[in-house]
Amino acid sequence: MSTPPRFQRRPAAFHGERLWIAPEWSARLADAGIGPGTDWATVEGDQLVSQSPATRCFRTTLADGEVVYFKRYVYPRKFWLEFWMRAGKAAVEAWAYDRLQGLGVPSLEVIAFGERRIFGMLIATFVVTRGIADTIDLSEFALEHWYPLPRVERRAIARELSDGLAKQLRTAHAGGFFHHDIKWRNVLVRQREGHWETIWIDAPRASRMRFREHRGVVVDLSCLGRMAVQLLCPYECMRFVCRYLGRERTPGAAKNLFREVQAHLDRRPPKPLVLPPRPDD
Repeated sequence: MSTPPRFQRRPAAFHGERLWIAPEWSARLADAGIGPGTDWATVEGDQLVSQSPATRCFRTTLADGEVVYFKRYVYPRKFWLEFWMRAGKAAVEAWAYDRLQGLGVPSLEVIAFGERRIFGMLIATFVVTRGIADTIDLSEFALEHWYPLPRVERRAIARELSDGLAKQLRTAHAGGFFHHDIKWRNVLVRQREGHWETIWIDAPRASRMRFREHRGVVVDLSCLGRMAVQLLCPYECMRFVCRYLGRERTPGAAKNLFREVQAHLDRRPPKPLVLPPRPDD
């Protein structure tokens, strides 16, 4: 079994097609229409998970029962210059997941990646990731499973998830990684051996933010805060900021950062959640 290359946040090719497929997955993905000599830009999986004008994401069960997610970006001619000599979104995602795993932050395993360019213009690109069993996104988990729980149980789960996520965020930022869209829907949750674990996904906008690290900190905290401010009390939100900064934080640092995040949210207020009544309300 070969070790995957360290993906780069840059174009994979200048002209023509560039493919990378993990050797142990090549035969299985070829059966699904993804591989050398296939028109992967038109491949459709078993279940359409999400879509936009240029993007389709499919959930596919392979012949051996393994679940993979195939996300492809196919651009109309009028958008070919959008990523001219710039990393496409699939390349950024592959780099992001590889970088997060290298930093010790749980993320997706990339098993295939490819792109097509014409003299630097991005025509189509894709990334395939391995499915993770027994997970649910944090947004769905919070609204459908966590929110109706009794207060004591809610608080215990929230603290465990909050502490783990704050540590992951601090690790990612210390390693020069900024997600830019780490909303609750882009965090998976699962319970293993009695403990809750969070897994980062969907990072087509991730970057290093050199010389603008503090801006990246505020943006990522604001993304997490969009649902947090509606489901958690101010004390719990401040506690998350304190856990993120760690014990070595300077006096007043948590309060100042909390205010910056709040100001960012005030400029772009989150959409109000419609919450059902709870037995202990």
